[in-house]
Amino acid sequence: TGVGFAVTAVIAAAFGNFFAWKGQVAGSAVIPSTAWAMAWGAGLLALYGLATGVEWSIEPSFTYLGSLLYLSVFGSVIAFVVYFSIARARGYALASYISALTPPIAMLVSVLFEDARFGWLALAGLGLVLAGQVLLIRAPKVSAV
Repeated sequence: TGVGFAVTAVIAAAFGNFFAWKGQVAGSAVIPSTAWAMAWGAGLLALYGLATGVEWSIEPSFTYLGSLLYLSVFGSVIAFVVYFSIARARGYALASYISALTPPIAMLVSVLFEDARFGWLALAGLGLVLAGQVLLIRAPKVSAV
């Protein structure tokens, strides 16, 4: 199941990058393009939730609403605008490294702030992610032209 989710996420990210690139070629600005993409994503998720009967609920506590606001603004809006700005300035391949480095960063944050402990399987996965990054960085650079 986990591998299936990972493959689906990679395919979705590739499609997202493709459509972002098409928007860039068409001359659209980063912020409006990102807003439209997020609106479409939210709409599709809402339709999926309605179709599958997901129960919608919001806990009216400061902790819940504060974390929701933080994740909405910093974890989504600002993160995607920064990502697509980097992609436009430095290329989509370089920007996509962020996707591979997000899980190790999340693990580190969990260890530092949530006292999380990971087993050997998670640490082996972390090693594979980091080894992949080293191989990508050391790979010979080829021109697309």
